[in-house]
Amino acid sequence: MTQPEARKGRVFVAEDDRGVLDLIVTRLTLAGYDTAYGRDGWEAVQGIQQTRPAAVVLDINMPNLDGFGVLDALRKKPPLAPIPVMVLTARNAPGDVQRAMALGARDFLTKPFDDVQLLARIARLLRPRPRVAARTPSSPLLIL
Repeated sequence: MTQPEARKGRVFVAEDDRGVLDLIVTRLTLAGYDTAYGRDGWEAVQGIQQTRPAAVVLDINMPNLDGFGVLDALRKKPPLAPIPVMVLTARNAPGDVQRAMALGARDFLTKPFDDVQLLARIARLLRPRPRVAARTPSSPLLIL
């Protein structure tokens, strides 16, 4: 008897458009991810706090609290700050990308999106980041 495939982790989706939300959740579920979602910014912050997902897919244009506000709220809550966030939005002005990254987003994907690209970006978001060894004043510096 074979073991069922292990789940890949929980991804929280913050998206106010029901059609886009259903599409993202369906794609992630079929790919083996557990999903949770919120349809406005406050629901997203509360849902992320309750579910502690492995990653977040975040729209910018949402009611009550936009995606920038969600990013800001997550960064102010130490247990939530390290959760990787991918912004997925129709907004793609350079200022929006810069602001999202400055607030802690690790990736930015514009709508419309390709399913393969979405899943590849989520997989990359969930990969552990390589640790960079910090050089201490006592560690030798080799000059060749």
